[in-house]
Amino acid sequence: MQLIQRQSIKAIQPKNDVFQCPEVLGAQHSVPLLDGRYVPQIFLDNGASTKPFRVVSDFIREIETYYSNIHRGTGFDSHFCTERYEEARRIVGEFVGWDSERDVVIPVRNTTEGMNLLANTIQFAPGDRVLTTILEHHSSDLPWRNKAKVEHLPINHEGQIDLKELERRLDPSRGRVRVVTMTGASNILGSVLPIHEIAALAHKYGALMVVDGAQLVPHRRVNMRPHTDPGHIDFIVFSGHKMNAPAGVGAVVGRRDIFAASAPYQPGGGTVASVSTNSVTWAAPPDRNEAGTPNILGMLALARTIQVLEAVGMDKVEAHERHLTSLLLRKLSGIPQVKILGSRDPEATENRVGVVTFTVDGVPHGLVAAILSYESGIAVRNGCFCAQPLMKRLLKVEETCTCPSEEEIAASRGDRHNVPGAVRASLGIHNTEEEIETLVEAISRIAQKQWQGNYEQDAATGDYLPQGFRFDFSYLPGFSTEPTIHSYAPTSDCDRHLKLVNRLPLVTVAGIGALLTTIWACFA
Repeated sequence: MQLIQRQSIKAIQPKNDVFQCPEVLGAQHSVPLLDGRYVPQIFLDNGASTKPFRVVSDFIREIETYYSNIHRGTGFDSHFCTERYEEARRIVGEFVGWDSERDVVIPVRNTTEGMNLLANTIQFAPGDRVLTTILEHHSSDLPWRNKAKVEHLPINHEGQIDLKELERRLDPSRGRVRVVTMTGASNILGSVLPIHEIAALAHKYGALMVVDGAQLVPHRRVNMRPHTDPGHIDFIVFSGHKMNAPAGVGAVVGRRDIFAASAPYQPGGGTVASVSTNSVTWAAPPDRNEAGTPNILGMLALARTIQVLEAVGMDKVEAHERHLTSLLLRKLSGIPQVKILGSRDPEATENRVGVVTFTVDGVPHGLVAAILSYESGIAVRNGCFCAQPLMKRLLKVEETCTCPSEEEIAASRGDRHNVPGAVRASLGIHNTEEEIETLVEAISRIAQKQWQGNYEQDAATGDYLPQGFRFDFSYLPGFSTEPTIHSYAPTSDCDRHLKLVNRLPLVTVAGIGALLTTIWACFA
């Protein structure tokens, strides 16, 4: 196996201001290329999911020995996990500036579940409206559609909304706006919205402010602000899997009174104070909203990840990622065949996170992504990124052509070969200047139609695959071999006795002699 070395993180940072990134598991493990070489992977798919910090994975392995269900258990392990779980809840809330008396932290699987929880908790009246933007991920849009009329605000070329238009839409004569829900940062354009200014307008007209923080919280310092502040955020939702936490868990942080005013979205174990055959008294939040056994280890992992990010410093994380984003925008702007969606100004990174989405003239987005992977070991993502309304406008194509429905795909016998989209490079805390340079060089070769393989498209999936080559996963962990069972070895009574003796203080011969001498002196 030929492994091509790539420059280390330290080698590419300024000597007087080295950004110290905690070790990220698998960020640079070796991957095979089409030509038989192996190179350290360049992972630029952080907008979908990040890889975990080693220190957090190690922490969870230490905790696993004591794993037990929380609340009401009387054993040592249950008490231990309950205490750590509630500690984790506090850490998560403090990370986004909660009010521990007026807000609650409710663990969820991910941002999607969190947004659905809110849509099914906030009470709506007939005729209510929800204001959002065309930027939204489907998870910040679809949950509201069967609750109220959803209106999408347009954006400008920088991915920002017009606050005057927002206020015009908030006019109560058009119908009450119950919720203003917006992404904190776009998962396609990277644009960061002025959430506190938007919240102030929402509150001026009596609406609640909900922020989809999935793409914002991992990359910027976020503060919900006090409830007395007009720009206070009522609810923020985010996911651990996008911020280098190893287990699937996210959180909804927001107003206790709103949760207390509604029956739970998912009733069940742990959500009640008392139950009879014909009545239920719900528990107070957050218990009311945590049906069943939660992802305990996931919650602890999220809290530990937050501690790692705070140790690094969110301001330093932001500065590092803004520097890399600026570099990527500047380099890609020098390739004539590349079109960047949204702002391409390398100096305007104050209001954007490290998400750069682009197309290459004359090369399908799926082929670009495939070539980057198979010939350069670079992991990106392509398609519509679960934000089809935005992509339809950015690509300026008819809605029926952009992302066909499942019925249309079925009618064409599963043909996805001509579904438009783009390529997204999303940066993370572990990425480096040298990795950006390698990405740009690879894109430049693709723009000039210089690639090695002969690629064929799978019409059913839309994926491009090099002829005569497939990734081999047989040497990686899997299910083809029998698991190695480590049996528990019972401890004998003799062993227990020896262990107890071993815990007693060690008494030396010299110590006994000194004791006897002292006694003799006292009675002599």
